[in-house]
Amino acid sequence: MANMEMTGKKIADGEFPVERGKIREFASAICDPNPVYRDREYARGKGFKDVLMPITFPGTFTFYLGSENAVMEMMETLDMDAGKSVHGSFEVIYERPVCAGEPLRMEVVVGRIYQKEGKRGGAMTFVEMDIRFYDAEDKLALTVRNEFIERG
Repeated sequence: MANMEMTGKKIADGEFPVERGKIREFASAICDPNPVYRDREYARGKGFKDVLMPITFPGTFTFYLGSENAVMEMMETLDMDAGKSVHGSFEVIYERPVCAGEPLRMEVVVGRIYQKEGKRGGAMTFVEMDIRFYDAEDKLALTVRNEFIERG
């Protein structure tokens, strides 16, 4: 069962590069033809400094944590049983738009951990993981909130 004492603890951190080429590749992968993700001049014409980062692009944060098994390692740190766990939700909370070329620093912080009784019996443990992205001025630019559910 997830360790309830981990709430509020930072369990990982790293740099998150926001590169124009990676934004273009991501936009292609999600089949979004919007030129604001591909054309710098078009994005500037819309009031952005450079091409805009797609809304769900920060979900690629795991590629920058230094391990191919980063999520599994975080679950182990929390004493979660991966065999009894599922990904429950993914939410992106923007404080402002983020454009290519901005250096971001990220921190993975354990959010709320709480339990609910399951409909088929047994307690389910919900674990929120907040990935906070800070800009060069150390201001919060966005948060990605993942929720994991561990069956009892």
